[in-house]
Amino acid sequence: MDVGEAPPLEAGSDLGRNHARIAGGIAAASALVLLWGISAAFDRAPFAPQAIAERILRATPGDLATFFIETLGHWARRLLTIGAIVIAIVLGAEALERTKKDGVPRPYLAGGLLAIAAFAASMSSPSISASIVETLIGSLPAIPLYVYVARATHRGLRAEDDPDRGRRRALRVGLLATVGLGVGAGIVRALSSRLSGPDTDVDLVAPAQRVNDPGDPDFPDIPGLSPEITSAADHYVVDINLVQPSVDAASWGLRVHGEVDEPSRYTFESLQRSFEVVEEYVTLGCVSNEVGGNLVGNSAWGGVRLSDVLDSARPHSGAMDVVFRAADGYSDSIPMELALDGSVLLAVSQNGEPLERGHGFPCRVRIPAIYGMKNVKWLEEIEVVPTDYQGYWQERGWSDVATVKTASRIDVAGDGRTASSGNETWVAGVAWAGARGISKVEVSTDGGSTWDEAILKRPLSPYSWRQWAYRWTPGEAGDVVVMCRATDGERETQPAEETPPHPDGAAGFHSITVSVT
Repeated sequence: MDVGEAPPLEAGSDLGRNHARIAGGIAAASALVLLWGISAAFDRAPFAPQAIAERILRATPGDLATFFIETLGHWARRLLTIGAIVIAIVLGAEALERTKKDGVPRPYLAGGLLAIAAFAASMSSPSISASIVETLIGSLPAIPLYVYVARATHRGLRAEDDPDRGRRRALRVGLLATVGLGVGAGIVRALSSRLSGPDTDVDLVAPAQRVNDPGDPDFPDIPGLSPEITSAADHYVVDINLVQPSVDAASWGLRVHGEVDEPSRYTFESLQRSFEVVEEYVTLGCVSNEVGGNLVGNSAWGGVRLSDVLDSARPHSGAMDVVFRAADGYSDSIPMELALDGSVLLAVSQNGEPLERGHGFPCRVRIPAIYGMKNVKWLEEIEVVPTDYQGYWQERGWSDVATVKTASRIDVAGDGRTASSGNETWVAGVAWAGARGISKVEVSTDGGSTWDEAILKRPLSPYSWRQWAYRWTPGEAGDVVVMCRATDGERETQPAEETPPHPDGAAGFHSITVSVT
């Protein structure tokens, strides 16, 4: 029997089993909080439940993974991680019960077994390539905390009548709690620094030519219409992470290698100093954006041309794809032909300011022609390969081409989707088509039977969305279905049939109902 352990209950009693399971579950939850804090404070230390969730997700067949993503959206991965955490707590509870001897829990044995399981789970992480030492750092601290909490909780559940023993236990608990609070304060401090993100107060090399808003005095000012330039704060953010990578510019490096004659490495400063810095307004949209959705924005992105970086590396003639790898383990690729297009940037700024953490600081890919899933954030590596590379989402059944579809959205229709019969009002919104631009937007106020052309604001660039507006005078009272459709710069009109985002982006006319009184 452990020194100071309470006399055992009858080995097979329900009360004894419940005490052990409750103590083991609470101890496991405490250990998980500690390990999560360590993993968040030290980016090379994996968090076991998250590693298991990622491994399960990546092993899930593409069709099944897509079903859950379409059903649950971006919560699919988070819920999977939460499920892994719940299972870990249940295992912690069962471990203390199953390792009892003669009715007495053996938390050292249970904690050791759980640490081994956490180590194995952490080593399976597909997004963090940690060494054995780094993985041990992310696993071993669970043992003493699990042991202490399990023993203290079990004793509390088995409260005895010995006052002297109770006082001694109280002193031990107080001492250990004090030490624990000190350690916890350190972890919270490191965690707070980690979660608050990297220092983005960095020097940017000014672009050779600043972009500016050409303006269009003839276009009306319409309340409620999306701003032509989306701020970083308002721009959508989608990624695969529970905790986004925190990458410091001072330690960041970009490796360019593979099928090239001149492999190279760049720092944040040398990347900007080695090549011309350019800036361009570009619309970025998520492939999972629904018809009429808001997972799209238009900003001024600044950086260096990918083509310049590749030209310096001198790709081999047989190169097929350019692969982008990120700090969070995410990867994707584009064909060499597209990579050499001058519109593709390695962006370091958004609207004249350094990228924010959520938008990929310190460097990301920015490709006007294709959806955001291939515009890799937190870029750390570029590899030129001779074969077709399938990235994270391609393995799950999403498009490898991912060309942005022509789309339009209604932002304003009357006054809060109401209008008065015989009185003029505005219908307005935005339209985009990747690198093809927008040449026309039409509006229907009778459910698609007839169409009238809207006025278009002058575009900020060939790659930016365009604001559009239509002056409408409603007729009879009743509910009116208002629709919009756009035609791109190649004179192709977006299709009417509505299709879901999977596998290559949503399609269809955006429509809303306006109540006319």
